Amino acid sequence: MNLLERIGQRRDGLTESEQTLARYVAMNYAGLAYEPAAQIAQKCDVSAATATRFFTKLGYDSFADVQREVREQIEQRLSSPLGRLGTMASGDASLTDMVARTLEHDLRAIQAAGSGMQPSRIIGMAEILVQSKGTLYLYGEKKAHAIAFYLYAQLNLCLDRVVLLTSERSLLADRLLQIGPDDILLVVDVRRYVPSTLYAAQTFSERSAQVLLLGDSETSPLAGMANFGIYCPVDGASLFDSYTALMVMANALSNVVAAQRKVETAQRLEEAERLWARFQTFTLKSKP
Repeated sequence: MNLLERIGQRRDGLTESEQTLARYVAMNYAGLAYEPAAQIAQKCDVSAATATRFFTKLGYDSFADVQREVREQIEQRLSSPLGRLGTMASGDASLTDMVARTLEHDLRAIQAAGSGMQPSRIIGMAEILVQSKGTLYLYGEKKAHAIAFYLYAQLNLCLDRVVLLTSERSLLADRLLQIGPDDILLVVDVRRYVPSTLYAAQTFSERSAQVLLLGDSETSPLAGMANFGIYCPVDGASLFDSYTALMVMANALSNVVAAQRKVETAQRLEEAERLWARFQTFTLKSKP
């Protein structure tokens, strides 16, 4: 069990000061590997003794053990494509093998994502979205934005209030001015993790709004503040991470939401067809 998992398991039993430390850990997970415990305590406005007791309460013998664990996880998860470039082979035979390896690798990732408790978690996340009385905000940065956009295109046809947060960081804070406790943030974020997704999630959490995460690991900095998460493997067969399993989970989530709102989805699709015809969205007309 890693640090963030331990915090999640004991969150209800944490004091107010410990809750402050827990939020700091979630927001600054990577930096934890090299930051002294006394400095963390100072930033959280708690005593050094409180910080020490916090990590002891989580089951660590010392803060050095915490840092060792975090460093190992960072080394495993935050390697860049540049660092993997030198291991790639070239030549026709190698390239053919790479195509085969990529397809096989992605199929295994889909199977891994679909096994175990993932189906029940997809249904659980869908129920949260269907029961919501507020606005659903979708957000993802860099390649994760593609998954967020896909979710928007699907869920906008099923739910009444869906907003895609775009990537202009200078305007992101402005778009969060109206966030209330009934709203939901569904954020897509995977290694190497983008700070603005953490800030957005923190804003929703501070306003008692729910945060849902479609991510790659429960060691993600966002996992500690998410109310509900679905996690998929993103390790690629070669240079780049694979988002295949994430896309499959996004599609499954959309299908479950549509099934749970069948009547409302049909009504929205009828209106969508009228608008698509007016704007000549498609070359071919759909058949009734």
